[in-house]
Amino acid sequence: MSQDKTPSFIQTQHAFTNYIRDPKSAPRPSDIEERRINIYRDLLFSNISSTLSDGFPVLKKICSEQQWENICRDFYCRHPSQSPYFSDISQEFVQYLQNERSDSPDSIKDFPFLLELAHYEWVELIISIAEDEIENTSINDPLNQALTVASTALAVAYTYPVHKISPDFLPKKAPATPTFLAVYRNADNRTGFLETTSMTHALLIALTNNTKLLTSQILSTLANDLQHPNPDLVIEGGLTILDDFISRGIVVPAKHF
Repeated sequence: MSQDKTPSFIQTQHAFTNYIRDPKSAPRPSDIEERRINIYRDLLFSNISSTLSDGFPVLKKICSEQQWENICRDFYCRHPSQSPYFSDISQEFVQYLQNERSDSPDSIKDFPFLLELAHYEWVELIISIAEDEIENTSINDPLNQALTVASTALAVAYTYPVHKISPDFLPKKAPATPTFLAVYRNADNRTGFLETTSMTHALLIALTNNTKLLTSQILSTLANDLQHPNPDLVIEGGLTILDDFISRGIVVPAKHF
């Protein structure tokens, strides 16, 4: 039988963290006073739970107190976080819902839109803290300029109308039509959203990370993809939409590399 050659201090660390994460399944290290380790365990969970509550206020609000605590504890116990920073906990939580939550017996009671709502609230968070890129280039001729989506905006699509979910609106099944949103931060540094259409969403996706394609090229490609009988109408409608997005700071000049 092979002998564990892991240094004793690392074995102690593993035993300590295993107990901290899941005291019901992992034994308490015998060389650490129970009162001390429990204080540390409760403090760490309280910090993580508080961070999740701040990052996902709607999700917390629609859950019962016990249901929310169970979800937080399951995340705390089950998810192998890759980042050591508290600022990344919200992203880790979304990954947990996507990858590990279904392994929990309690997941059968989850809302069907749980992951999508959490993702939407996470998007609102990252937009609220995104660095605003300073761009001196003006947009005088949008059709013949290269434009892109601002770092403080994001186009997203969901099967559920996540922006409407509240304690008074808890859909049990997805509607026939998907929800398309543009989440952005305005000039007053407030995060908001616009409901968009599938075509507008496709335009924003095409503009995302664009560095060199002219708007005329993007709109022509979009009209071709849609097989629209009158491409000029697509281009005209796209320009009207872009004028609004430019005024809101959702669309900005593209950086050339």
